[in-house]
Amino acid sequence: MSGSSPWSEAESRLLCALLDRLVPASRDGRVPAAGTLGVAEYLAESASEDSSLAALFRHALARVAALAAARGADFDALDADSRDAVVEALERDAPEAFAALVRHTYMGYYSRPDVRPLFGLSPRPTQPGGYDVPADNAGEMAALLAPVRARGRRYRPA
Repeated sequence: MSGSSPWSEAESRLLCALLDRLVPASRDGRVPAAGTLGVAEYLAESASEDSSLAALFRHALARVAALAAARGADFDALDADSRDAVVEALERDAPEAFAALVRHTYMGYYSRPDVRPLFGLSPRPTQPGGYDVPADNAGEMAALLAPVRARGRRYRPA
């Protein structure tokens, strides 16, 4: 990412802790959590390219900070159940900001070449190189297309 983070140091810590709740580490530690992995950098880049997205992320961070403060602590100082309750409240209170945060967190996390192999996928991006896709079974394709071909032409020639 080029440039500096759009968030303060406190907001960055909060974001990483929040990301760790959205995509937590596996119990065995083999699969890292989103915040620990650095997905906040992806979100910062996305926010720098789209001011409305940046506003949604800022709203989510402010809401999480307020919800945690109402529980008497910073978000990362809360116990796991309390952090989950704050995340659930964010989803309920700010659904648009929550949806944007979750969507971009998943995009940033699962697009990483170091994460995909942990789920049995190729480290290559889905496009343009693509994943290996087995050839279609000719008999199966013929069976699927037979009803379409039996209907005949259903369009007007251009």
